[in-house]
Amino acid sequence: MNKLVLLIALLISTLGVSQETVAILPFSFTDDGHLSISKGKEVQHFLIDYIHKKAKHFNVTTLNGRDITVALNKAGITPDTIDNFTTSEIAEAIGGADYILMGSVDRSFEGTSSLETGFGSINEKNWQKTNVYGSNVSSTTKKYNANISISIFRSSGKVVYEKSKGNIFIDTTPDSWKNSVIWHVRHFPFYE
Repeated sequence: MNKLVLLIALLISTLGVSQETVAILPFSFTDDGHLSISKGKEVQHFLIDYIHKKAKHFNVTTLNGRDITVALNKAGITPDTIDNFTTSEIAEAIGGADYILMGSVDRSFEGTSSLETGFGSINEKNWQKTNVYGSNVSSTTKKYNANISISIFRSSGKVVYEKSKGNIFIDTTPDSWKNSVIWHVRHFPFYE
């Protein structure tokens, strides 16, 4: 009898602490006006991985990215048609996530910047021999303007987070957008 009571108490306490779930959809990623589905999935998986790595700061668990994509495809929800569905319909297609996270990265080329530096020196010894030393270095970097928008909805459709953050960054690494995404993460309603 005592074992049965203990088992029931354990079951009740386990049910009471179950975490809510968040479905992170593939992002809409446009690069100079061209839609990149693979980059959109990269942002999705970056966010899922980030939340897993920093789990102690979140009171939600993420759904598997591949399962989300398969569920959306089965429901006929593609990157081209997603705007034709309500968040409640998307939540139903995914299968009951507590939160739906959607976002976009819009990146456009702004131009390049160049930097040139140099120095020179002349060494004269007894006015008989002159040694000239010099160096010149130049570099060119690309500048992009990126705007990252993220919206989080309850499965009922209620908006709990909706913000955009734009920045101009120097594209010295292909993942420069990650810093702006992390800025958003720190403002999520389930981030502690």
